[in-house]
Amino acid sequence: MSSDADHGREGAVHVPLRIFYGWMIVGIAFAAQFLSNAAGLSIIGNLMTPISEEFGVSRSLVGIGPGVAILVIGVLGPFIGRLVDAGHVRRVMVVGCAMNGLGLIGLSYASTFAQAAASFILLTAPGLALYGMMPALALVANWFVRRRGLALGIAVAGATIASGVGPNVFEMIAAEQGWRGAMLTFGAITTALSIPIFGGLVVARPEEVGLRPDGDSEPSAEEAAVPGPEPRTPSELAKIPGLWIQAVGFGLILTSPVVLIAILVPFSEDLGMTAALGSRFFIWMIPFSLAGKLVIGGLADVTPLKPGIALMVLVNAVVWWMLSQEPDYDTLMIIGAIYGVGIGGMAPLHGVLIGRLFGRVDYGTASGLGGIVGVSLIVLASFGSQALYAVTESYPQVCAVQMALVLLGGLVVAPLRIPPPEDAS
Repeated sequence: MSSDADHGREGAVHVPLRIFYGWMIVGIAFAAQFLSNAAGLSIIGNLMTPISEEFGVSRSLVGIGPGVAILVIGVLGPFIGRLVDAGHVRRVMVVGCAMNGLGLIGLSYASTFAQAAASFILLTAPGLALYGMMPALALVANWFVRRRGLALGIAVAGATIASGVGPNVFEMIAAEQGWRGAMLTFGAITTALSIPIFGGLVVARPEEVGLRPDGDSEPSAEEAAVPGPEPRTPSELAKIPGLWIQAVGFGLILTSPVVLIAILVPFSEDLGMTAALGSRFFIWMIPFSLAGKLVIGGLADVTPLKPGIALMVLVNAVVWWMLSQEPDYDTLMIIGAIYGVGIGGMAPLHGVLIGRLFGRVDYGTASGLGGIVGVSLIVLASFGSQALYAVTESYPQVCAVQMALVLLGGLVVAPLRIPPPEDAS
């Protein structure tokens, strides 16, 4: 039997390191989360009005963009997961950022809505899948066990910052150069920054450079003689009920970000605010989401997971109830702070849960398989929210339905049996 260190070769020869490289890996995952979100899903809301007006299509049609991206991510997830667990994460991420950048540049030159949609579906969305959430977090999970919650919390903080920075920077550039100029700028910057970072710095597993997860010391001779766990096949993992329970539960809970990204800016405009004022929701959210990720992520390493999950579910449900009450600007900013804590804390909790259920050797494959169900639910919620608005022209009704989905997700996860942390070997 082969050990965990036997998996994860990309053909490169790595020099053994004397210092723990894991925190550099966290920084790389942070960069991946920042770039993929700043130049991806976070700016969909900013594009709804200009693309709708230029190509003569409805805002609801443009608003399904996040759902399409999530659907592509879900379809590609199992394949990406297998590649990541096999140690090809560096190549996967380099190809992804190149595709994403080319897709954004293609969008800036589109002369019809069909061209814009094709560039997004065939390049931008697959690119996001290849270097975004799943490969970045699986990379971190390979390097950490005991401190996985904190490490994942720091990594996903990149997405939080991007959700505030991306829409506002886009608006600033678009004010001077139009939406096409903003897309071209985002595409060029994404490509120029991402390829050197991921191509030159990513190391799939600590064993490749003579290290161990969390920077732990080398095992004793007796411990080293015990073979590490063998990766399970997708069919073997598919027989584990916990895979599907967590996928359905968190799929329902994590419909929130995709739905909110698409409706927040136009909802704020319907409430009498400008798009720029509505986008400040995400800026105001940032410090509270960062706190949620770091505090909840750190606590997940040392406390039971279920109470934390239940608390974050309730916080997210309260957010959607408050939005359904058609808040004014000041209240909207307060909601942004609450939402930041709720959705920020949920991300590391989900990552730690997957690690507890499947360990680092199967983390990517399990994430990809579960993502098929989770992403399907997210896509249905995204399309459904736009369809509901098209029929009712009422964003408060969309918010009320979203609150129900979050609560249902919490109920699904509640009976799940969560094992203790796995051995770092």
